[in-house]
Amino acid sequence: MKAVFAIALLAISMLCASAMAQENTADYWYKTGMNLTGNGSYEKAVEAYENAIKLSPKNATLWDAKASSQSMAAVFSKNRSEYNESLKAEDKAIELDPKNSTLWVNKAFLDANLADLREHNESGYQDALKDLDRAIEINPQDKRAWLFKGAVLDSRLNKYDEALAAYDKAIEIGGTNASDKVLLSNAWEGKGYALSKLGKYNESFEALDKAIELSPQNAGSIWYTKAEALNNSGRYDDALKAYDRSIELKGPMDLAYEGKGEALFTLGKYNDAVKAYDEAIELFQLEASGPAWYKKGIALKALDKTSESDAAFAKAKELGYEE
Repeated sequence: MKAVFAIALLAISMLCASAMAQENTADYWYKTGMNLTGNGSYEKAVEAYENAIKLSPKNATLWDAKASSQSMAAVFSKNRSEYNESLKAEDKAIELDPKNSTLWVNKAFLDANLADLREHNESGYQDALKDLDRAIEINPQDKRAWLFKGAVLDSRLNKYDEALAAYDKAIEIGGTNASDKVLLSNAWEGKGYALSKLGKYNESFEALDKAIELSPQNAGSIWYTKAEALNNSGRYDDALKAYDRSIELKGPMDLAYEGKGEALFTLGKYNDAVKAYDEAIELFQLEASGPAWYKKGIALKALDKTSESDAAFAKAKELGYEE
């Protein structure tokens, strides 16, 4: 009995020693950081990656992971100094592995997101394009680099023709595995968006249908993009169906309800438009709801509800929005 108990104690001590040894490895802290990132615990993830870096300071993957989590923590806390620290971490990753195109694409994401935080600072987007061109120089077959280049060119810089060329390159490179299909779906969606901005609506609808076909599980946002294109092309009834499909699939529901309100208003369905704007306002973060309040005011005005309309306009103004 004593022998069995002694063996059990030895086994426990060996397990404890193994766990302690594991906790002293960079791989342990890296995996911990990955799990924390997946749970949205970005600040704790940064701490885990820093522990890993102490043990393996020349590992570019660890610096890259730290940069990603630190940037997410900064976005949620709106702490720009922390975001600058994430850029420093990404620069360190690139210093350690300068021929890795993925790191340059990740740096482009950080530069573009920082430009967003600075209220669409164009120089930041130009920096992102330089990063992406460097990634493409290193690896011309990097689909992700071409895809994100298209996104920066269209949604940030309104250079739709150049964006189309980038999306077409990503599509041309192609791929057959599951992650490739999601990426290609994004490229087709981006292409559809750019085509709609150029007024090429029929081509836009074809591209967006291709995006939905490739990634039906992620189609909520694509249906929203299609709804916007239908709305802009004057096909309001079809736009309403697409907005409803986007909402059903949990796309950007706040934006979808706002767009639905616009389509309903154009069709003269003012009461329904007010209801859609109310749904949007409930879903938006308060500071982002100004435009929806203003549009609700216009719909109420069309219903001759002057006092309610004035209150909606006042709320929009309070939130910093005026037409």
